[in-house]
Amino acid sequence: MTTLTTHPTLQTFVKHDPYEVRHLLVAGDDPGAKTLSKIINGVHIQIAVGTQYEMQKQEGELMQQWGTEGFKGEQWAFESWSRTLTLLTAMGYHALYDPQPTNPIGRVLLTQWSGRRAKGGGEYEYAFDGNTLLAQPKLPPMTLNYTTTAELAKAMLEASKLRDSLGPTLTFVLAH
Repeated sequence: MTTLTTHPTLQTFVKHDPYEVRHLLVAGDDPGAKTLSKIINGVHIQIAVGTQYEMQKQEGELMQQWGTEGFKGEQWAFESWSRTLTLLTAMGYHALYDPQPTNPIGRVLLTQWSGRRAKGGGEYEYAFDGNTLLAQPKLPPMTLNYTTTAELAKAMLEASKLRDSLGPTLTFVLAH
């Protein structure tokens, strides 16, 4: 059995209207046997196996195709915990550190962690940047009406204040 010693390379893409996140991963220690896979809507699908060159070529072709569909590469793409768990597992992570009064060490297996809850029972959403996990309260659907930059800035400030009132934004360290 071969153990993965390096994390897969990760490309994350977002389309904003409607909001959708897609991930591409190239994994494997052997340059002659890499795996290209995608994660869409929390579903991990292996696309192909081949040399590093072949997988990077197919990855580039998919990136171009997704670009024509309105997707753009982004570092932070927020999703539900269940979809983020699929990504973190594919990236080779098994635990995170979430210190709580009942668990001062804070190491929790990803499969046993249920995420955070916002005030009033609301949900959190999560984004993985390749190194850490960011969690923020999920905002309720909002309609932003603005015609000037000043009005947009005011609306964004109000959204930020609302998010802060629902709970803190948190950064978690991940572990194997």
